[in-house]
Amino acid sequence: MNDEQNTMKLASAEPVEGPGLPVSPQPLPQQIAAHLRHQIIHDVLKPGERIREQPLSAELNVSRTPLRDALKILSVERLVDLPPNRGAIVTDLGIEELRDLLRVYSSLEALGGELACERMTLADLALIHRHQDGMLQAYQHQDRLSYFRSNQAFHLGIIAASRNAPLIEVHHHLNLRLYRVRYLAIMQHRSWTFVSNQHEAILTALDRRDGPLLGRLLVEHLSGAWQAIATLEAKAKGEIASGEAPSAETA
Repeated sequence: MNDEQNTMKLASAEPVEGPGLPVSPQPLPQQIAAHLRHQIIHDVLKPGERIREQPLSAELNVSRTPLRDALKILSVERLVDLPPNRGAIVTDLGIEELRDLLRVYSSLEALGGELACERMTLADLALIHRHQDGMLQAYQHQDRLSYFRSNQAFHLGIIAASRNAPLIEVHHHLNLRLYRVRYLAIMQHRSWTFVSNQHEAILTALDRRDGPLLGRLLVEHLSGAWQAIATLEAKAKGEIASGEAPSAETA
Protein backbone atom coordinates (compact mmCIF):
# COMPACT_ATOMS: atom_id res chain seq x y z
CA MET A 1 0.00 0.00 0.00
CA ASN A 2 1.43 3.42 -0.95
CA ASP A 3 1.82 6.45 1.29
CA GLU A 4 -1.37 8.11 -0.01
CA GLN A 5 -3.45 5.05 0.88
CA ASN A 6 -1.76 4.89 4.28
CA THR A 7 -2.65 8.52 4.89
CA MET A 8 -6.29 7.79 4.12
CA LYS A 9 -6.28 4.82 6.48
CA LEU A 10 -4.85 6.85 9.36
CA ALA A 11 -7.22 9.73 8.76
CA SER A 12 -10.18 7.35 8.84
CA ALA A 13 -9.05 6.15 12.26
CA GLU A 14 -9.65 9.70 13.57
CA PRO A 15 -6.40 10.38 15.38
CA VAL A 16 -6.24 13.83 16.89
CA GLU A 17 -3.57 16.48 16.68
CA GLY A 18 -4.81 18.27 19.76
CA PRO A 19 -7.85 18.25 22.04
CA GLY A 20 -10.62 16.95 19.85
CA LEU A 21 -9.24 18.27 16.55
CA PRO A 22 -9.30 15.81 13.61
CA VAL A 23 -6.06 15.54 11.68
CA SER A 24 -6.05 17.36 8.35
CA PRO A 25 -4.09 15.81 5.45
CA GLN A 26 -0.46 15.86 6.51
CA PRO A 27 2.74 13.97 5.74
CA LEU A 28 2.51 10.41 6.96
CA PRO A 29 4.92 10.74 9.94
CA GLN A 30 2.86 13.63 11.32
CA GLN A 31 -0.34 11.61 11.00
CA ILE A 32 1.22 8.63 12.76
CA ALA A 33 2.53 10.95 15.48
CA ALA A 34 -0.96 12.42 15.92
CA HIS A 35 -2.44 8.92 16.24
CA LEU A 36 0.12 7.87 18.87
CA ARG A 37 -0.12 11.21 20.67
CA HIS A 38 -3.87 10.67 21.02
CA GLN A 39 -3.29 7.23 22.54
CA ILE A 40 -0.66 8.52 24.96
CA ILE A 41 -2.52 11.55 26.27
CA HIS A 42 -5.76 9.59 26.61
CA ASP A 43 -3.99 6.91 28.64
CA VAL A 44 -4.39 4.13 26.07
CA LEU A 45 -0.62 3.80 25.86
CA LYS A 46 0.55 3.87 29.48
CA PRO A 47 3.61 5.62 30.92
CA GLY A 48 6.59 3.28 30.74
CA GLU A 49 4.96 1.11 28.07
CA ARG A 50 7.14 0.03 25.17
CA ILE A 51 5.90 0.93 21.69
CA ARG A 52 6.62 -2.10 19.54
CA GLU A 53 7.40 -1.02 16.01
CA GLN A 54 6.69 -4.22 14.11
CA PRO A 55 3.14 -4.94 15.33
CA LEU A 56 2.27 -1.23 15.26
CA SER A 57 3.46 -0.78 11.68
CA ALA A 58 1.39 -3.84 10.73
CA GLU A 59 -1.65 -2.50 12.59
CA LEU A 60 -1.44 0.89 10.86
CA ASN A 61 -0.31 -0.66 7.58
CA VAL A 62 2.68 1.66 7.31
CA SER A 63 6.37 1.01 6.88
CA ARG A 64 8.73 1.38 9.83
CA THR A 65 10.51 4.42 8.35
CA PRO A 66 7.60 6.90 8.76
CA LEU A 67 6.80 5.24 12.10
CA ARG A 68 10.30 5.94 13.36
CA ASP A 69 10.05 9.51 12.09
CA ALA A 70 6.80 9.85 14.03
CA LEU A 71 8.46 8.57 17.20
CA LYS A 72 11.20 11.19 16.78
CA ILE A 73 8.50 13.88 16.67
CA LEU A 74 7.01 12.57 19.92
CA SER A 75 10.47 12.40 21.45
CA VAL A 76 10.98 16.11 20.77
CA GLU A 77 7.62 16.71 22.49
CA ARG A 78 8.91 14.59 25.39
CA LEU A 79 5.97 12.21 25.14
CA VAL A 80 8.25 9.31 24.15
CA ASP A 81 11.76 8.29 25.22
CA LEU A 82 14.17 6.74 22.72
CA PRO A 83 16.87 4.98 24.76
CA PRO A 84 19.65 3.38 22.66
CA ASN A 85 18.89 -0.14 21.42
CA ARG A 86 15.65 -0.39 23.42
CA GLY A 87 13.05 1.04 21.08
CA ALA A 88 10.50 3.68 22.01
CA ILE A 89 9.00 3.93 25.50
CA VAL A 90 6.14 6.17 26.58
CA THR A 91 7.61 8.83 28.86
CA ASP A 92 6.89 8.18 32.52
CA LEU A 93 7.03 11.53 34.29
CA GLY A 94 7.89 11.43 37.97
CA ILE A 95 5.54 12.92 40.54
CA GLU A 96 7.86 15.80 41.37
CA GLU A 97 8.33 16.59 37.68
CA LEU A 98 4.55 16.64 37.22
CA ARG A 99 4.24 19.03 40.15
CA ASP A 100 6.96 21.29 38.77
CA LEU A 101 5.28 21.33 35.37
CA LEU A 102 1.91 22.15 36.91
CA ARG A 103 3.39 25.01 38.93
CA VAL A 104 4.72 26.62 35.76
CA TYR A 105 1.50 25.80 33.89
CA SER A 106 -0.55 27.50 36.63
CA SER A 107 1.47 30.68 36.22
CA LEU A 108 0.97 30.62 32.46
CA GLU A 109 -2.77 30.11 32.88
CA ALA A 110 -2.97 33.12 35.20
CA LEU A 111 -0.88 35.34 32.93
CA GLY A 112 -2.78 34.18 29.86
CA GLY A 113 -6.08 35.05 31.53
CA GLU A 114 -4.88 38.52 32.50
CA LEU A 115 -3.61 39.23 28.99
CA ALA A 116 -6.82 37.87 27.45
CA CYS A 117 -8.80 40.41 29.46
CA GLU A 118 -6.66 43.15 27.93
CA ARG A 119 -6.46 41.89 24.35
CA MET A 120 -9.36 39.61 23.45
CA THR A 121 -11.83 40.54 20.74
CA LEU A 122 -15.58 40.08 20.89
CA ALA A 123 -15.13 37.13 18.51
CA ASP A 124 -12.68 35.53 20.97
CA LEU A 125 -15.17 35.95 23.79
CA ALA A 126 -18.03 34.50 21.75
CA LEU A 127 -15.93 31.45 20.87
CA ILE A 128 -15.06 30.81 24.52
CA HIS A 129 -18.76 31.01 25.40
CA ARG A 130 -19.52 28.47 22.66
CA HIS A 131 -17.00 26.06 24.16
CA GLN A 132 -18.78 26.42 27.50
CA ASP A 133 -22.07 25.64 25.75
CA GLY A 134 -20.40 22.53 24.31
CA MET A 135 -19.45 21.43 27.81
CA LEU A 136 -23.02 21.84 29.01
CA GLN A 137 -24.36 19.80 26.08
CA ALA A 138 -21.83 17.05 26.78
CA TYR A 139 -22.88 17.09 30.43
CA GLN A 140 -26.54 16.64 29.46
CA HIS A 141 -25.56 13.58 27.41
CA GLN A 142 -23.14 12.33 30.08
CA ASP A 143 -20.42 12.25 27.42
CA ARG A 144 -17.21 12.60 29.39
CA LEU A 145 -14.85 12.60 26.41
CA SER A 146 -16.73 15.40 24.62
CA TYR A 147 -16.98 17.20 27.94
CA PHE A 148 -13.22 17.03 28.38
CA ARG A 149 -12.53 18.16 24.83
CA SER A 150 -14.83 21.17 25.20
CA ASN A 151 -13.18 21.91 28.54
CA GLN A 152 -9.76 21.90 26.89
CA ALA A 153 -10.99 24.09 24.03
CA PHE A 154 -12.45 26.52 26.59
CA HIS A 155 -9.11 26.98 28.34
CA LEU A 156 -7.05 27.01 25.15
CA GLY A 157 -9.42 29.66 23.82
CA ILE A 158 -8.56 31.92 26.74
CA ILE A 159 -4.84 31.40 26.16
CA ALA A 160 -5.23 32.09 22.42
CA ALA A 161 -7.05 35.33 23.27
CA SER A 162 -3.94 36.52 25.11
CA ARG A 163 -2.39 37.28 21.71
CA ASN A 164 1.02 36.50 23.22
CA ALA A 165 2.87 34.15 20.87
CA PRO A 166 5.65 33.05 23.27
CA LEU A 167 3.14 32.33 26.03
CA ILE A 168 0.90 30.37 23.66
CA GLU A 169 3.85 28.29 22.42
CA VAL A 170 5.16 27.39 25.88
CA HIS A 171 1.64 26.72 27.16
CA HIS A 172 1.02 24.39 24.21
CA HIS A 173 4.07 22.26 24.99
CA LEU A 174 3.28 22.07 28.71
CA ASN A 175 -0.34 21.26 27.94
CA LEU A 176 0.76 18.26 25.88
CA ARG A 177 2.85 16.95 28.77
CA LEU A 178 0.10 17.54 31.35
CA TYR A 179 -2.80 16.53 29.10
CA ARG A 180 -2.97 13.01 30.51
CA VAL A 181 -3.16 14.32 34.09
CA ARG A 182 -6.00 16.69 33.24
CA TYR A 183 -7.76 13.95 31.28
CA LEU A 184 -7.56 11.61 34.27
CA ALA A 185 -8.90 14.37 36.52
CA ILE A 186 -12.02 14.75 34.37
CA MET A 187 -12.47 10.98 34.09
CA GLN A 188 -12.19 10.56 37.87
CA HIS A 189 -14.36 13.34 39.23
CA ARG A 190 -17.90 12.42 40.25
CA SER A 191 -19.54 15.85 40.44
CA TRP A 192 -19.71 18.02 37.33
CA THR A 193 -21.69 20.81 39.01
CA PHE A 194 -18.56 22.15 40.70
CA VAL A 195 -16.76 22.43 37.35
CA SER A 196 -19.72 24.19 35.75
CA ASN A 197 -19.94 26.70 38.61
CA GLN A 198 -16.23 27.46 38.32
CA HIS A 199 -16.55 28.00 34.58
CA GLU A 200 -19.44 30.41 35.11
CA ALA A 201 -17.27 32.42 37.51
CA ILE A 202 -14.42 32.37 34.98
CA LEU A 203 -16.75 33.59 32.22
CA THR A 204 -18.09 36.37 34.43
CA ALA A 205 -14.56 37.60 35.13
CA LEU A 206 -13.76 37.35 31.42
CA ASP A 207 -16.90 39.26 30.44
CA ARG A 208 -15.92 42.01 32.88
CA ARG A 209 -12.29 41.92 31.70
CA ASP A 210 -11.20 41.56 35.31
CA GLY A 211 -7.69 40.19 34.73
CA PRO A 212 -6.52 39.75 38.35
CA LEU A 213 -9.71 37.92 39.31
CA LEU A 214 -9.61 35.72 36.22
CA GLY A 215 -5.99 34.81 36.90
CA ARG A 216 -6.82 33.69 40.44
CA LEU A 217 -9.84 31.69 39.28
CA LEU A 218 -7.84 29.87 36.60
CA VAL A 219 -5.20 28.85 39.15
CA GLU A 220 -7.89 27.63 41.57
CA HIS A 221 -9.50 25.73 38.71
CA LEU A 222 -6.45 23.47 38.47
CA SER A 223 -7.26 21.84 41.82
CA GLY A 224 -8.41 18.72 40.00
CA ALA A 225 -5.07 18.35 38.24
CA TRP A 226 -3.31 18.58 41.61
CA GLN A 227 -5.68 15.92 42.94
CA ALA A 228 -4.97 13.68 39.95
CA ILE A 229 -1.24 13.92 40.65
CA ALA A 230 -1.87 13.02 44.29
CA THR A 231 -3.88 10.01 43.10
CA LEU A 232 -1.07 8.89 40.80
CA GLU A 233 1.39 9.21 43.67
CA ALA A 234 -0.83 7.17 45.98
CA LYS A 235 -1.22 4.45 43.36
CA ALA A 236 2.53 4.37 42.80
CA LYS A 237 3.03 3.86 46.52
CA GLY A 238 0.35 1.17 46.62
CA GLU A 239 -1.73 3.16 49.07
CA ILE A 240 -4.94 2.73 47.09
CA ALA A 241 -6.14 -0.01 44.78
CA SER A 242 -6.35 0.61 41.06
CA GLY A 243 -9.71 2.06 40.11
CA GLU A 244 -10.42 3.44 43.59
CA ALA A 245 -9.05 6.91 43.01
CA PRO A 246 -10.49 9.75 45.05
CA SER A 247 -12.50 12.15 42.96
CA ALA A 248 -10.92 15.22 41.45
CA GLU A 249 -13.29 18.13 41.20
CA THR A 250 -12.01 19.84 38.08
CA ALA A 251 -9.33 19.93 35.42
